[in-house]
Amino acid sequence: MVTLGEALVAEREKRKRETEEMAEQCEVGRAVLQALIQRLTPDSVANWFFVLSDDEVSVLRIKNGASARERVGSWVVDEEMKLVFGTYTTEWITAESWSRVVDEAVQITAKVIVDAEAREPTAPQLRIYPAAVRSPA
Repeated sequence: MVTLGEALVAEREKRKRETEEMAEQCEVGRAVLQALIQRLTPDSVANWFFVLSDDEVSVLRIKNGASARERVGSWVVDEEMKLVFGTYTTEWITAESWSRVVDEAVQITAKVIVDAEAREPTAPQLRIYPAAVRSPA
């Protein structure tokens, strides 16, 4: 038979453990995000930059001058301890995998940049029609 006092002690210990685990996960997540920003920033990419906040790495693009910034997305650590960027997810972050996770995030970021650049029209396409041909209605 469990007494109320014993149940309270057990519940308080459980909550304390959960709080400590959550704090540890946040610390690990921040360390991985810092490693990611260090890998993204040395190679400058024209019109692209990366910003580390407390719990995310934002991927931003400068469009039409320095004052117009487009936020393409951000890397965050989810509750399962994976890096997530929109629909992209890496493997779990562990002591053994964190370097692979950062590598994977860098590769996904490169894909996102190339995809965004491919969607951007390069220049307006002018259609010149011969005088005898009518333009489409």
